[in-house]
Amino acid sequence: MATRYETVTRRSRVFAGVDPSLHTDLLAAVRAASQGYRRGDSIIRIGEQVSFFPVVLAGSVQATVPRGANTQIVERFGPGDSFAEAVVVSEGASPVEISALTDARILLIHKERLAASTHPGAAIVHANLMQEMSKKLVHLSVRLNLLAEPRLRSRILMSLDGIAPGDDGEIVLPYSRQDWADYLGVNSKALLRELRRMQDDGLIELAGKTLRVL
Repeated sequence: MATRYETVTRRSRVFAGVDPSLHTDLLAAVRAASQGYRRGDSIIRIGEQVSFFPVVLAGSVQATVPRGANTQIVERFGPGDSFAEAVVVSEGASPVEISALTDARILLIHKERLAASTHPGAAIVHANLMQEMSKKLVHLSVRLNLLAEPRLRSRILMSLDGIAPGDDGEIVLPYSRQDWADYLGVNSKALLRELRRMQDDGLIELAGKTLRVL
């Protein structure tokens, strides 16, 4: 497992500061496992308790919550990303549903075995996971503020603030129009109408997945 996904663990923030030559031994020491999921499979259900820190090895996953008759995207994670750290640490019920957006493989690091391990890299990985948890809690606060904003135009601009523009000032949207609408908590037709109004008002230039804020 470690050899096959060595490139992922080398680049993952979860393993930052741990000598790559120790990754295999570390994962063996804490008896980490990996689990494969097909697209659409549930990884963590709402209300479920989790004892493993999950890290994406391949594919992508997304966290969602129900919003009326629709589903609200909270966040997406790709190779090297950890997720659900706060659920693991708190031993509480997951407030979100996490499912495989594509076929995916997830590394599962048991919380208690990681904490009890005397391997020199275990404490570093645990500290990294706590740091990732803190970052995600801040990000979640930003997301909740966005969803609490009643004006769609403001939500659109708030969502663009989190995407770094290129040197030419253009923003390449990292998701489809439908996914963007889901992220903003609206239907795709409402999003398209507001984008056209913003373009007519001279606030943005939009061409496909490329956008410039004027």
